[in-house]
Amino acid sequence: MPVVGSSAYNTAGQITSLVRSLLNDSQGNLFTDAVLLPYANSAYRKVQRALGNAGGGGFIQDDVLLVVTAVTQPDTSLQVSITDATAPPNQLPTDLLVPVKIWERPNGSTDDFLEMVDLTQHGGLPSRVQDVTLSVWEWRADGIYFLGATQDTQVRLRYLKAYPDFTDATSPVLIRNAQEAIAYATAAMAAWARGSPLAEKWDEAATDAIEDLVSAAVRREQQSARRRRPFSARSGYTPF
Repeated sequence: MPVVGSSAYNTAGQITSLVRSLLNDSQGNLFTDAVLLPYANSAYRKVQRALGNAGGGGFIQDDVLLVVTAVTQPDTSLQVSITDATAPPNQLPTDLLVPVKIWERPNGSTDDFLEMVDLTQHGGLPSRVQDVTLSVWEWRADGIYFLGATQDTQVRLRYLKAYPDFTDATSPVLIRNAQEAIAYATAAMAAWARGSPLAEKWDEAATDAIEDLVSAAVRREQQSARRRRPFSARSGYTPF
């Protein structure tokens, strides 16, 4: 028996091929990959948002290690941050949407990481002099802000991420079994841009397909045992 090759993920080319069939252009006379990729990327992001909002675990990235440099002159008005503009290798990951949890330990040590307190939904950072630990953090203006510490601190970051856009037909579709949802939404946008009456039909099909994916994600989450956190410990952000 011949060995059949396999891959865990579909490709963008499989999506665009399906879209062409849906739009009665299987030969690609009008809807080439170059024409369809911007629509496909928009549809891809739409599906990601829907699944992310439903708690899909595939969008969680963990164990990213960064270093927050020590404050040399403690000051109650001082804050430090990690942003996209922070010097490598300690800038925010390029695929980060929002941080979920952060832990800390002295940089260079083998101590256990201790979870920090998220004050994003609790009035923000207080005004106090720096100590040997960071202890608290806040997410604002697309950056993670700290009061700072009197020693270099290594932080471990867990965050919600976005998948990279498709760049060509070989780009992987990193959401399993989502080809119909992405293709229908892509077909809807491509048809709408050309005034086709098929746009509404494919938009409705995309909505149904996305709802199926969301329902499956919710069922998986419901099957996972979770210990309810005390009310006082909740930050207002849905934990993953």
